[in-house]
Amino acid sequence: EMLNLAIKYNKAVQEEDELPAEKLAIANVGRQDAKKHLEEHVSNLMSSNIVQTLGTMLDTVVF
Repeated sequence: EMLNLAIKYNKAVQEEDELPAEKLAIANVGRQDAKKHLEEHVSNLMSSNIVQTLGTMLDTVVF
């Protein structure tokens, strides 16, 4: 899922360079904002990873 979002975001960045601002605004109507969703997934994964790492460190110290 993150790979698809990364591909969509890359395509959106390329379209930004090619299209003028007016046409870009019209072209993006109804589309999923890949950058926002990608940031959300990364944030969730990072939070999960940090919690897991802290739990492992706490386990190591306590036991």
